[in-house]
Amino acid sequence: MEHITNKGITVKEIAEMGLAVALAVALSYVSKLIPLQLKYGGTIALGIIPVFYIALRRGARDALIAGLALGLVTMITDPFFVHPVQILLDYPLPGMALALAGLPLFRRGNHWWLGILVGGGVRYVFHVISGLVFFASYASQWHMNPFVYSLAYNASYMVPSIVIALAVMAPLRRVKALWEPETD
Repeated sequence: MEHITNKGITVKEIAEMGLAVALAVALSYVSKLIPLQLKYGGTIALGIIPVFYIALRRGARDALIAGLALGLVTMITDPFFVHPVQILLDYPLPGMALALAGLPLFRRGNHWWLGILVGGGVRYVFHVISGLVFFASYASQWHMNPFVYSLAYNASYMVPSIVIALAVMAPLRRVKALWEPETD
């Protein structure tokens, strides 16, 4: 049986999370330069890459914190609110969903890519629920069922975001210095 410890967060981990969130916010501004800008929100999210890095390097706990911080900073810097529950579904919860990539199942062996798919997929689900509940009225403009509309609308930017995250993380996973534990 594996011994479980209640390890606190180190200053180094806090610094890495802070840098990851800062880089994620900077990348979110770069994302706005990508031609895909949807009328009712949603852009290709390059900012998810640093949170996935924290998830895969440090684990789900640290990624939950970084994802929550990213969601809150995004909510402040790029808000689009229609309802208080929608705020949760579009900002902190999707950011925190990225932490699923940091579960031990995905960090061990060569399953990192599956962690990114799961974390990105759960993030997508939160956005689909938000779209279905709070933005369904836009579906009629496209003569679509609200569920299909929300699936399609959110997939239009989430699928490329996840694919780009996979493409960026693949070569980074080969740089052992980024992943191996330090010998302080």
